[in-house]
Amino acid sequence: MPHPNRDAVYRLLKAEGLNRLPPAEKARKPHGSFKDYEVGFIHVDVKHLPKLQDRDRVSRKRYLYVAIDRASRYVHLAVKDDETTASAVAFLTDALGAFPFKVTHVLTDRGSCFTADAFEAACERHGVQHRKTRPYTPKTNGMVERFNGRVQREVLGITLYRHADLEIVLRGFNAAYNGRQQRVLNGLSPEMVLR
Repeated sequence: MPHPNRDAVYRLLKAEGLNRLPPAEKARKPHGSFKDYEVGFIHVDVKHLPKLQDRDRVSRKRYLYVAIDRASRYVHLAVKDDETTASAVAFLTDALGAFPFKVTHVLTDRGSCFTADAFEAACERHGVQHRKTRPYTPKTNGMVERFNGRVQREVLGITLYRHADLEIVLRGFNAAYNGRQQRVLNGLSPEMVLR
């Protein structure tokens, strides 16, 4: 090659597959893991359900409250009419009665229904320590967020027209989930872990 110009060099390098540098090795950040706690540390969140018809044939939106235990993966679900502090307190009371163990900690996001004084007072009244995630960090409450994704895939993919039908399906899903063997629990179900 007597006098290679820039274009000729580029064509040669490209023909040999040398026109780009290999990507730099990026140090991958290891996946975080939750701190190990005994049974009784629950994650709580609210999922918006699609608009469906109620008894009066009026379409309206409802809300799915979810509580999942960090150690056993035991789940409690409830459908409420709104996302208010009163509904959150009622759900907390229901969940504390539904779990077959003593709840010691509750982890929530910073939604208005969970940061209100009434919710804090309900936690204190039941002897439960309330913890909140940092703002704009949903991964901190990832266990319940993943469960919400599972509800979205497995339950809300079914075509339903009424809230009553959805509640029946969700009750069945809740019972099936608590009885389902899980790899993360070494092949045990949440109910087996609690025995």
